[in-house]
Amino acid sequence: MVVGSASADDCAVKPLTSLVAKWGKRLFTRCISIEATVDNVQLYFSQFGYVLDVYLAKDERKKCHRGFGFVTISDEISTEYTSQKVHRIRRPIYVNMIYDR
Repeated sequence: MVVGSASADDCAVKPLTSLVAKWGKRLFTRCISIEATVDNVQLYFSQFGYVLDVYLAKDERKKCHRGFGFVTISDEISTEYTSQKVHRIRRPIYVNMIYDR
């Protein structure tokens, strides 16, 4: 592995960079199926707006995600609309909008 490069798996679970956090609005998602991948989540939420970032909290012992994470969508209107919808990726997903303090 070359120093400074990252595999696709490493990039999928890294927390938001400061620029993405500044430009997009975040959703907290929970009850995500263990079979769902970052790509599945990104593809699903892209129907509501441009997805800047998907972060799924990783469980080091099980080598999979923990069933919750964050989705960053580019604009506030799409994020607000998305937070009010009922979502399903293999099972119901609960979504809450994160408001700035």
